[in-house]
Amino acid sequence: MIRRHLSAIAAAVLLGGASLPAFAAEDLPRRAWLGARLSPAPAGGFRVDRVEPGQTADRMGMRVGDVLIDDYPPNGRPPIAGADLTLRVKRGDRTLALKGKAVARPRESYAGGVTRYGSVDFGGGRLRDILVLPEGVEEPPIVFLIQGYTCTTIESPNPENIHRRVGADLIAAGIGYYRVEKPGVGDSSGGMPCTEMDFTTELDAFRAAYRHLTGELGVPTGRIIMLGHSMGGIQAPLLAAERPPRGIAVYGTVVRNWADYMHDLGTFQEFMLNGADPVKEYAEAQAAREAMRRFYFGGEMPARIAATSPALAAAARDAFGTDSSEQVFGRHARFWQQIAAIDLVKAWADTKSRVLSLYGESDVIALFDEDQRLIADIVNHYRPGTARYVGVPDTGHGMELTGSRAEIRARKGAPLAEPEPFNPAVTAQLVAWIKDTMKAPAAS
Repeated sequence: MIRRHLSAIAAAVLLGGASLPAFAAEDLPRRAWLGARLSPAPAGGFRVDRVEPGQTADRMGMRVGDVLIDDYPPNGRPPIAGADLTLRVKRGDRTLALKGKAVARPRESYAGGVTRYGSVDFGGGRLRDILVLPEGVEEPPIVFLIQGYTCTTIESPNPENIHRRVGADLIAAGIGYYRVEKPGVGDSSGGMPCTEMDFTTELDAFRAAYRHLTGELGVPTGRIIMLGHSMGGIQAPLLAAERPPRGIAVYGTVVRNWADYMHDLGTFQEFMLNGADPVKEYAEAQAAREAMRRFYFGGEMPARIAATSPALAAAARDAFGTDSSEQVFGRHARFWQQIAAIDLVKAWADTKSRVLSLYGESDVIALFDEDQRLIADIVNHYRPGTARYVGVPDTGHGMELTGSRAEIRARKGAPLAEPEPFNPAVTAQLVAWIKDTMKAPAAS
């Protein structure tokens, strides 16, 4: 979900190896992977902290300690594998232009799983989709992941990546795993770029993937479990209300109106994350109320709001990160404005599937467990006994073990020496619920 620390969700460049699994015939060219872990350098650019053997950075001669001074990926997207690539780095007192061929991102593989890479037609282009099936399991349930808001790939060579860890635990439990890239992300080609599209168009992309999963891939809705993570927890019930899957699980999401959520995030997030003065944060959030009202409910762009007065210009910068651009938190402003118009309570009331509402109790993005408790309560109001709420202690928005909120606040945002590890308790709860759901009658 959003605000000042949303960019950190997508900032890490992850590493890892992968061997080649079994694939369907390739129908989309592969995009390249840099194969380097980067961190901000004090004087600008990005320091190279690790180079993965055999990948693009390694073959270009990049070394640990170099400072990458060119933007990567160029033009906002990784190049097609095999393309010529030039990147400038600072090495000591020298500036070097490293040249080489872009190396394809390694394909994912899972122990005990067979991976199929394919595509979904959408919007004049094609979306990369990935289906992993557990070996030796007939007609397994399939988890359809609906990822968060960012325009970043759902693929990773790093086996510790959240999407990889979820998939590995599902396959080990005899459950399939289905994902689709957003338009303009990963190997997807053609159509409108993710960063330019609105919420309705993105929802249509997931809708197309759902049709593809039940149509060309032949998986009936009675075997499908939607897993909505973060923003995906808003999109999943909207899709499910149209064609109910067997179940919906959500993690790190909200049910309150989006504009209300964003105001609450501005009020409390810095305090919960960094120990900022809560009285000062409250006052700043109150000062941004008019800008947020005009943006979310009036449909105005940040530049128009900012032109009204210096105070509203400052409020726009605080609330949207800009007083001039139509790009807000890496998405077009219309994306956020359309979310604020959605009746999420009705979406859950109309969801005729069994529901698991999972919440990491140290989440500092989806701040309040009340939202996820309410999701279960709303569903159970209309269909008693079909929804379950589960809180997972010491766990953050990315399903990582973070410690308690008090421990997070005490760190005051200090960088960690190592990434926080994935918490397998999240997938343990998910797997147990899926097994219960597949045994129970379908909700109606």
